[in-house]
Amino acid sequence: MLIGTDFPKIEFSLFGLDLVEPNAFIGDTVILIVALFFAYKTHKISANQPFYKYWKWFFIVFGISFFGGGLAHVFFNYWGVTGKHFSWYSGIVAVCLIELAMISVFPLQTWIKNLQIIVVLKLIIVLIIQTIIVNSIDLTIDPQKGLIVPTINSVLGLGLTLGFLSVYYQRKISPSFKYLWISTLVLIPNTAIQGMKINIHPWFDRNDFSHVLLITGLILYMIALSKRGKEIQLEKDNK
Repeated sequence: MLIGTDFPKIEFSLFGLDLVEPNAFIGDTVILIVALFFAYKTHKISANQPFYKYWKWFFIVFGISFFGGGLAHVFFNYWGVTGKHFSWYSGIVAVCLIELAMISVFPLQTWIKNLQIIVVLKLIIVLIIQTIIVNSIDLTIDPQKGLIVPTINSVLGLGLTLGFLSVYYQRKISPSFKYLWISTLVLIPNTAIQGMKINIHPWFDRNDFSHVLLITGLILYMIALSKRGKEIQLEKDNK
């Protein structure tokens, strides 16, 4: 076990290519599969309601983002830090989709449009800041600096929506929203795992540890969506 530093990258060859970190690619691929399956499940719950539409696209973007990140790990010897850009930017967009989903069911209907404008403006500002960092800092020295803005954006965005709003919605709308704020508690250790570089084993490093927590978070998201969908259907049947 290593803390504060990473194990040497696992190297392997395939089709004459010198590749690295197959464990990261495997984990990211599993996240893609789980996310796309949940996108399908979400679409089946409701294809029309904005809440479920945004969640469906979140799962799609989130899954593709991590798969892109997995490819960036494997092909790092060829793509370098540039290969990570896609996952950084798409991760920012994924957070925005969750924010829009959570705002779409805000009890005060007159607030929704203004809140959506704020979310979109925040997205633009964050993307601009990220672009400035990518183009003004030599990330080859420390690629982790490229994650600073996406991480802060995730903490603030998910903290306010899945954290604060979920607690509020649990009281005002449905108990099913509790699984969303619980998911934020599950993901909190990610900050320490990545920040302190807690690596258990070369084949289960900090990224693999994070993948397990992220998949757990996705499962909790899906539980909340499924339970809320059943409640909505029951309400319709009782009318």
